This record gives sequence, structure tokens and C-alpha cells, in this order.
Amino acid sequence: MAEWTQQAHFYADHAVPGVLGAVSSLYFDPFAELVWAGSASGQVTSHTNTPPSFARYSSYAAHGAPSSRSEVHTLLSDEKAIFSASAKSVRAAQRNGLGRWTVRVDDHAPGLQLAGMCASPLSTSSDVIAGGATTQALAGKLTEQDVLLAVNVNSGRVMRSVPSEAAITHLAKSGRYVCTGTAQGKIQVRDPRSLAVEHQLIAHHGGLIDLQAEGNLVYSIGWTLRQGHRVAEPMIKVHDLRSMQAQVPIPMTAPGGPAFLAVHPKRSSLLAVASPQAQFQMVDTHNPGQSQFYILPSSSYTSSMAFSSSAEALGFGEADGTVRLWTNDTKASQAALPVRFNSYPTKAPALPDYTPPPPRIDWQDDTPLSCVGMPHYDQRLLSAYDADEYWSHGSPLLTIPPQLDAHVLDGLQTMQNVGYAALPKHLRGKRNQLLGTDSLTDRFEKNGKLKRTALARLRGARGDRRVHLARFHSEQNADDDEAWESDHSGMPGYYRLLTIQYSKFGVEDFDFGYYNKTKFSGLETNIPCAYANAYLQALQYTGALRAFAKRHILMACTDPECLLCEAGFLFRMLEDAQGTNCQATNLLRVFCRIPKARTLGLLDDAQDAPAQPYSQLVQHLNHFILGEISQEALRTGASLALPTEALALCANPCAYTLHTHSTCGMCGHRSARQHLAHVVDLVYPPPGTPPAQELAQVLSASFARDAVARGKCRHCHAPHAPHATFRTIPSTDALPAVLSMNANVHAVDQLAQWVPRGERPFLSPNIALHVRHGRVHAESLWDENVRKAPEHAAVYTLRAVLVQVQGAHDAPHLCTYIRGASPEEPEAWTLFNDFLVRPVPADEALRFGEPWKIPALLMWERIDGAAAAHASQLDRATSLLKPDTSLLTTDINIAPHRDPARIRYKVLSDDELPEPGTLVAIDTEFVSLALEEIEMCSDGTRSMIKPSCLALARVSVVRGQGSEEGVPFIDDHIAASEPVVDYLTQYSGIQPGDLDRQMTRMTLVPHKIAYKKLRMLVDRGCRFIGHGLAKDFRIINIYVPPSQVIDTVSLYHSAAHPRNLSLRFLSWFLLKRDIQSGLVKEGDEVHEGHDSIEDADAALQLFRCYQGFEKDNRLEDVLEDLYEVGARVQWRPPVRNE
Repeated sequence: MAEWTQQAHFYADHAVPGVLGAVSSLYFDPFAELVWAGSASGQVTSHTNTPPSFARYSSYAAHGAPSSRSEVHTLLSDEKAIFSASAKSVRAAQRNGLGRWTVRVDDHAPGLQLAGMCASPLSTSSDVIAGGATTQALAGKLTEQDVLLAVNVNSGRVMRSVPSEAAITHLAKSGRYVCTGTAQGKIQVRDPRSLAVEHQLIAHHGGLIDLQAEGNLVYSIGWTLRQGHRVAEPMIKVHDLRSMQAQVPIPMTAPGGPAFLAVHPKRSSLLAVASPQAQFQMVDTHNPGQSQFYILPSSSYTSSMAFSSSAEALGFGEADGTVRLWTNDTKASQAALPVRFNSYPTKAPALPDYTPPPPRIDWQDDTPLSCVGMPHYDQRLLSAYDADEYWSHGSPLLTIPPQLDAHVLDGLQTMQNVGYAALPKHLRGKRNQLLGTDSLTDRFEKNGKLKRTALARLRGARGDRRVHLARFHSEQNADDDEAWESDHSGMPGYYRLLTIQYSKFGVEDFDFGYYNKTKFSGLETNIPCAYANAYLQALQYTGALRAFAKRHILMACTDPECLLCEAGFLFRMLEDAQGTNCQATNLLRVFCRIPKARTLGLLDDAQDAPAQPYSQLVQHLNHFILGEISQEALRTGASLALPTEALALCANPCAYTLHTHSTCGMCGHRSARQHLAHVVDLVYPPPGTPPAQELAQVLSASFARDAVARGKCRHCHAPHAPHATFRTIPSTDALPAVLSMNANVHAVDQLAQWVPRGERPFLSPNIALHVRHGRVHAESLWDENVRKAPEHAAVYTLRAVLVQVQGAHDAPHLCTYIRGASPEEPEAWTLFNDFLVRPVPADEALRFGEPWKIPALLMWERIDGAAAAHASQLDRATSLLKPDTSLLTTDINIAPHRDPARIRYKVLSDDELPEPGTLVAIDTEFVSLALEEIEMCSDGTRSMIKPSCLALARVSVVRGQGSEEGVPFIDDHIAASEPVVDYLTQYSGIQPGDLDRQMTRMTLVPHKIAYKKLRMLVDRGCRFIGHGLAKDFRIINIYVPPSQVIDTVSLYHSAAHPRNLSLRFLSWFLLKRDIQSGLVKEGDEVHEGHDSIEDADAALQLFRCYQGFEKDNRLEDVLEDLYEVGARVQWRPPVRNE
């Protein structure tokens, strides 16, 4: 074999090194003396073969942009064009960079991410074959979008789409076949005409790293599994496509294992194999012992490799954006001659037209500028504008720097032309305080939204907020009021945007009690769409809406994604928690899965951050939620065939009937239509008119909404006839029990309406409405004259006020004022700022005018006699609704392929329905929907930014008393409704496919059914026995009173020892049982992981042991023995030698 030497080392592109990323793909053009490099940012660049500079010929952005990278996976070419493939597109361009066509993958297979492409081996075909995998396919679940695409290189059209039958990671063409590598380490050999799989070769058990084919041989390198971890296999696997048999593998001796593979274009038995650590090896498959080993003189990593068609050049792409060119042509290497990329002469690339340089001017200090000359222009030049038009206090280039303080200049010292001085005391300020600067005050756009450049710095998405860090238990100081001091904008500190700071224990060590000393529960913020927390609190404390949702969960609603059900569960939890922090996880997950919510832009995540302020976003949310729950309630009432008198239980208390009247200005024709409304959008007086003195003055116009619009008249058919429209309400009795108002403040003049112009604020605590001739008339009522309301008027009390607040250096967010949160104090006002809850004065809640507070939404509850009578009637009808106990006595399953041998539970009989105090043992398993986010600091410390997102995957409940004590009556797997990133099999026992409706052999139920079963057990007074139940119930999103929880963690905890004992250790020591050993038997099969039935039964037996120890007064001795033996065996049961 010939010796190889380095010929050149050059940057793939002219950009700043590192900006465009690594060279992810390298390709020698067989139709021109060019080498092509594709970068990790989607840039494609070509270079000539002329040393020493190997000049850049063309460069263009093929895929993505530096701000949204899209790595180039593969490069190909024909006589006319160069083809490139990224995860989301295939592009063709001329060699000068001019684009020809682009195929976007999402237009043909949404969700598919391409892994690469290859040319068709058929000489008569003009197609390239592209393939990849969806996220679900990589997790083991194929979808309809997992396909191979055949793209015509001339037209750029997708000619056909064929199911891939596996997650494709590599593509290569041989002499007769298309070879595709899968994520499972197999090689599919496909017919090039139909792309159907004809043969399948098993290559690497851990997956493929690279795949190459030449002639009748296919070469592969990949991963192997060692002790459960993937390790690069130091072997090159060879398969003969004629016999479809594996040949003797070839060893690879380079450290780190193989990463890239290239086949010699003239000798298919000669291979180049490279490792990431800048080393490569030339291997002859006929003489493996004569391999040549080379080391690249590089401080970076190898990211790609390619052979030229002449076999005289070997290129390496590197992670620092450079290309290394090696050659075996000694003459070219020594004399700096061009390296031949192709064996035959090729057409020289077309060069750009020559542009003569401008004439040179002999420039002197006294040369007039006019001698340079200017082109003819007839418009004002860009440079001809005044400094006043662009100068600002925030311009770092145009603002004159402030003069240095005299005390600084007095102590100034100079060393090596650099001046320095100590900072005077009067400039130091207080410790640990952030001073306002232009870079901080300029973080927000005009509409109040945080700029995208500041999102990363502040982690401004609601799920990742870290603006005002909260406290751990170790930092608790109840008398510390400095944290609530007002900033210089006047906003009190308790309105700040709060976030949860996580310790190594997660959220368990966080002191929520510091922020809430009331008996009203706040809502946590570390979940998507947590901006809705304020809105959910407003619904919860509006009595009629709360009763509406609680009635609904007593009905047999069959919709697994019902928002009203989830609202009812949340309101029950907030009622029961009595000040304990809660999460709206279940409700917001269902909300985020509704396609219409994403279409309307209601999701507040990093990908779909809303453009409008939160004050407007929550108003759109109000329309959406109230409309959705109305439809869900009516659908449930229709499906249950309720009698007419019971249909009122399914009526949304916010709904009311409106009649819209229209009169044609051309022919005078009148028409009317009836529709259901839920929200009143306030309409303010137009600019230039006297402002309203109080809310009641704008409310009548907001109901009527008098307007004139032009449109085609259906009677006279005039195309642009003016139509006068207004809205009416039939009567006062037709007004709703709950009046929801959107403040509709979008401009400064509208916010000015809320500024008080006297002693009383614009917003009154009560209003009276009465209807005359279809028109609503409003009157403000204050607490002292609420009993003087007009006779037969509908009287409303203000129950909730939603506001958007934003301090000087804070991101905008929502807070809620609640009136009468406690029945004992009906006039008291309480502020809810996520998990911060505190009482506030009424004037603070009702008065506006501060620039940091913008009204968003009002909730009014009707309190007159007619409303009270209607509420009493609904309460009587609600008392007739009984909980659906069939959930506990019926075997519910939605999996069509359940294995009867895996049914390990026996549902309750009617005689076994729990009574208050009934003992049950419970254990749950979870899967991860999102991995935790860890921040690594420069000193090596780690801090948790966001914990992993867990979801309920399995729940098992065991009888705790009676003749069948220890027999499970619930063992449900929960159907997955979101992609699972980690099944946590080692800890949960859940296998891929167990939560898939079409694949599982377990008992599978929707999440809502499992939750309703647990909710029923809690409501019937069951006492739950388990280990670590506080964390389980938190993730399930259910509150269980402490009197109903028996946690073996607490039972076997000694105050003299800080450590909590694991269930496995307690079972080994006290029960002589080895649980959670990693093997679970289900039927005739054995799986790895925990078994929740076994864990629940172990907790039950530990409770029985505890009762015996207490009866015999041996508990203290047993605890001492536990901690003594635990320390000796390092808190783990000894490993059994089978």
C-alpha cells in the first residue's frame, strides 16, 4: 500500500472559526475538481484542488441558519447539480450556489427526520433515496410517517414514498441494492425499484456508526453492549450481498474505536477507518496484518471522511470547521502540485465574470472628496439624516460616555498604559443588589413581552423562570421583609416573578411556607403553560363555576381529555389542600394536547412563545376555556340522556343568550340571530370623547356593541350596504350566574380609563344590572349601599381580578386578586402570585393607575335572590348525583391485545366497597416525559435548572384488610398520551410498548379513569399504606389528607438518624424478602425492574410488623438494629449468589 501524507489544511468557509460548526459531511465531486464540505449549521462550501490555498469556489446556506441549525448529513452530485440532505429537507443547487429546488420533508412526512440519502444503483434511474426516522420510531414505535422518499433529481418531486419498516440511520448503495442501516443495528437490503426489503442482515447489536457499500460487499462499524452501556465495537463487519452471509470481521486497532468508514474507489478490499481522536488506519481486507496507522496533526476531533474518485486524495472534516487533505501522490505532495480528485479530465468550473477594479486615486490629506465622484441619484441618500433621528440614551456607539467621578481620577494609577483605581465608597452601593442599566431596562418590547435575546438570559419561558429566586428551608426567615420592598417603579416585592430553585433533593427541600402563610393553596410554576395559574385560581374561587366543575366529575363523563373533569379534580385538590402548594399538571397537560389551543397560540412554551402580552393571552384563554367546558358538559348530558329538569346541571353558569340585530341601510331589511356567549369584552369610549368615570358606564355599551359595517345584503343584494348592528338580552333573568369580563386594555388611552378621577376607584366591588327593552343598564354599587340595589335587578359581586404586573427589571406575568376566598371573611382580598399567597387591602386590588399593573380579566358572581334560589335548586339536584362506584367493581381495559395470564388483580365486589378507615396499600410507577436540565458551573459544581418531568405509568392498589388481605384490586397501566423519553425500566419495570394501546399485553386504562379510581378511594375515606407516598401523590397530582396516609418511610424513621430507609432494605431486614431485585415474573415471562404489586404488599406487611413492634414495645430497639445493620451493609441488601 502507498504511503499517505498531509497535503493541505484549510478552513471550510470564510466565516469566523467555529461559527458554522463542524464539517459534518465531506464529498469529492466526480464531475469537477472540487471538494464539497457541509457544516453543522447547514452551510455548503466547495474548494478547488489548487495548492497551497485550495481556494474557495462557492458557498451557500443550504439548510437552516446559524440561529437555527440544520446539519448537512449527506452530499451527492451529478453533472448538473450538487445535492445535500439535512434532517428536514433535501436541496439541489448548481455548483455556483444558485438553488434549483428544495424538498421539505414535513410536506410529505411530518415528524420525519432524515438521516441521509444515496443515489439509486439503477443506471436508468434519476432518483435519490432519502430516509430517516421519527422520534417515536427511535423510541421503538413506528408511525405512518416513517418512510423512504424517492426524489427525482431533475424535477425535485417526490416520486414515491415507501414504509421504512424500521428507524433508518444510514443509507448506502451497492452495485445492485439500496442498503439501509437501522437503529437496531440491522442492515436492510432493498430492491432499488420497489424499495421493498428483500433481506435483512444482523450487524451490530447496539446500533450502527457508519455504513458503506462497494460492489457486492457492504461494510459496517457499530456499537456493542457491555454491562448495559454502548461501546464502539473495534471490528469492521463485512457482508457479501451475493450470498447474504457475513465474512470474517476485520479488527480496528485505533484508540477510541472506529467512527468513520470509507472504501477505496478502485480497490474495494482497501478501507480507510478513522477514529474521532484524529487517527486513521488503512486496512486491506485480504491482508489485515499489513494495515497502516496514521495520526492527524490536529487538536480537534474528526467529524467526517471521504475518498476522491481518483483514490489519490483522502479528506477529513474536523469539529473546528477545517478540512485536512491527505494524498498518496508523492510528486504532488513534494512539489505542491494540484491533487487529482478524478482519474479522468473534467470540465473546469465556471468562474464569475471579471469586474475591473475602480480607478486608483492618489489620496492626500488635502485631496477634495468631490474628486471621488458619486453615481447619479434622485432620492435622498441613507447617510443624509440628522443625528436626532437615531440618537438615544441606549445607543452604546453614539452616546457620549459619562464623565468619570473626580474621586476615581484622584486615585488613578497607570501600569503598561492601563489606568486603574479603587472604587469609591459612595459608588459601591449595597451588597448583592443589581443596579439598573440600559441593558436591563431594554429587555422588553413595546408590547411588554420579553425580547428573545433576553429569554435565554432570564430563562423567560414560564416553565423555566428564574427571575426572582425563592428560598430553601435552610434559608427561611419569616421576619425578613426586605425581599418584599418596592422597586423604583413602585411595585411591591411580593408581585415579582417567582421561580422554584431546586436543590439536589429536587423540590422537597423548597420552603413554600415562606411564601404562603394562609389556608389557601398556591400553584407551582415549573410546568408548561403555568401562566394559566392565575386564571385557574379565579375559576376556583368563583363559587358557581367551582360547583359546576365539581358536579361534572360526579357524572360518567367518557371523554378521556375532558378539560371540565380536570378542572373539577383541580378544584377538589385546592379545596382539600388547605394551604399546601399544588400543581395544575394534569389539567395543563390535557390543555396542551388540544390542537385548537396550539392553533390559537395559547401555548406558552419555548417553541410557540406568544407574541401578545399575557394580559391579552389570558383573555383569549378565557374565551377558549369557557367555550370548551360548555361543549363538554352538554356532550356529557346528551350522552347520559339526563331528564329535562337535570339538564340544568350541565349548563355553564357563564353562558347567556344574545340576540344580534342587523338593519340594512339600503333597503331597511331587519334580521336577527341568536347565539350563546360566555364573555363580555369591554368597549371603551373612542379617543377624543370624555372618559368614563366608572366601569358601569362602559358596561352597557359593551353588551350592546353598536356598530356599523359594510357587507352584502341578503335581501336587496347590495354588495356594500351599510349594516347597523346591536345586541340585546331577553330579560334580567337571562343574565348569567357568573359574569366574565375581558378588560380589553390594548392601548394607553384604554388604560387611562382605569385611572381614578376621584376618591373612589374606577372599579367598584359590586354592580347591579337590569334589562329594559333588551338593553342592559348598569349601576355601580359600593359595599355600604349594596342593599339599595334596584328592585328586580341582577346584583353581582366582584369575585376575582386578574392583572398583568411587570416591575422595572422583571418579566411580565399574571397575578390574581380574590375577594372572599374564605366564607368567614367575605370582604377580604387575597393576592395569588403563583405559589405566593398573602392578604392585601381592598384599595390595592381595586385601584389602578400604576404603570406596572394592567387589568386583564374580571369575574363577577351573582348574589341576588333569584340567583340564590337557582343555586339552591342546583344543590338539591346535585345531591341526587351519586359517585360511580362501578369504577371499582368493573374490570376496565382499553387494550385490545391484553394477555389474560397477566391479570393479577381481582376487582372489588359490591360488599367490599371501602368505608371510612378502610386500609389499602398502594404503589405507583412513573415514566419520564422530559429529562432534567442541569447547569454546570465553571468551578465544577452542578445545579438543577429543571427536574425531570414524570408521568404516571402504573398504579397498583392492594386490599389491606379482610379475608383477602394482600390481594390487589387495581393494577392499571396508564395509556401514554405524550412521547416517553425514558421508561425508567430499572426503577419502574415499565417496558417500551407497555403503555401503547396497540402493543401492550397489560391492563391499560386512560389516565382519567385511573385518577377517578384514586379520587374515589380518597373520598370514601380509605387510609393509604405505602412507601414515600408524598412524592407519589405529588406526581399523580392528588391531595390526600395526612390522616389518611400511613407512610412506612415515617414509621421506620428515627429522630436520632437523618437517613430515610428504602423499601428494599426494610423488606430484606424485617420481612426476609428480596424485592426490587431486578427480575419480575409476569405469567411465563421474566422482565427487569420493579413490581408495584410486590412493593405495595411489602409496605402492607411492614405496617403489620410496625403494629406488632408497637404492641410489644420493641419499636425503638428495632430501629436501632435497622440503622446499625444498615450502616454496616451500606443500606443495601447483600447480593445473593444464585
